[in-house]
Amino acid sequence: MESIELWFDWILNNYFLIMLALGAIIAIFMELYFGLIKSKKNGENKKLNIKGEDMNRILKFSTVGAIGIFIAILFFINCYSVNTGEVAIVSTFGKITRVDEEGLHFKVPFMQSKTFMEIREKTYIFAKTEEMDTTMEVSTKDMQSIKIELTVQASIADPEKLYKAFNTKYEQRFIRPRAKEVVQATIAKYTIEEFVSKRSEISDIINADIADDFLSYGLVVSNVSIVNHDFSDEYERAIEQKKIAEQAVERAKAEQQKVLIEYENKVKIAELELKEKEIRAKANAVESQSLSKQLLQKMAIEKWNGQLPKVQGADTNSFINLDVKE
Repeated sequence: MESIELWFDWILNNYFLIMLALGAIIAIFMELYFGLIKSKKNGENKKLNIKGEDMNRILKFSTVGAIGIFIAILFFINCYSVNTGEVAIVSTFGKITRVDEEGLHFKVPFMQSKTFMEIREKTYIFAKTEEMDTTMEVSTKDMQSIKIELTVQASIADPEKLYKAFNTKYEQRFIRPRAKEVVQATIAKYTIEEFVSKRSEISDIINADIADDFLSYGLVVSNVSIVNHDFSDEYERAIEQKKIAEQAVERAKAEQQKVLIEYENKVKIAELELKEKEIRAKANAVESQSLSKQLLQKMAIEKWNGQLPKVQGADTNSFINLDVKE
């Protein structure tokens, strides 16, 4: 099936040359045919016997024409052009002999073969696309699963080295498995919480490791980016429960703090009230000590309105005792 596809591609790529060759062959046979017709009309070889000079002429023209057409086809088939951003790996009897860059080139027929390689920068996507799902699923230090979407941007600096190691299947045989290996080995050193908090640092480490590995095979990495990550359902539920527990703890702490503040306020109020009572008692004591008997008599006289009591018992002394001893 693969050989049929290669032949089909060859026919499409060399359609013009094939039509040119067929046209030349038809032209030669028409020339020979009309030459014989003309000879017949002129009375030459009336029995259309082509065994003599006519046969030699036919063989001569046919041989020369076939050789010319064959050489022309070989020349045009073995001429090829290399586009910008590509190279052609030329092998002689299976051994790489040169690498052709952009432009027009020629290879020796039957001895040399060519293989085109794209060397311009390319983005390798490790995520779900329309063609396939290449999302990475790796494990952390605490055995939590993470699905990671990653992009690697790289170009080919040494196509000969890469071709010798992996032929043209370097993406399937090297780039994708090696990138996944580096990502897994790096993330396995961190817990899932450290992955979240140190994502930028981890991305830089992965970038450096992939760049070093790829460079050994002629690939230059310009950037590695962690586009997205998704945790497992179990971890998502654990995170949700943890947040709920943390919120409950925070609420309990807030309530406890509130009670403590209210208690401290009550203690302060009680202390203030006690101090106030002490101050009042001291004031009353000072005032009591300052009130002598003479001062009380004087204050009573000052408040008396000059009227004696209307009812007075037999043993009742006068309202105001004027017998004041010094």
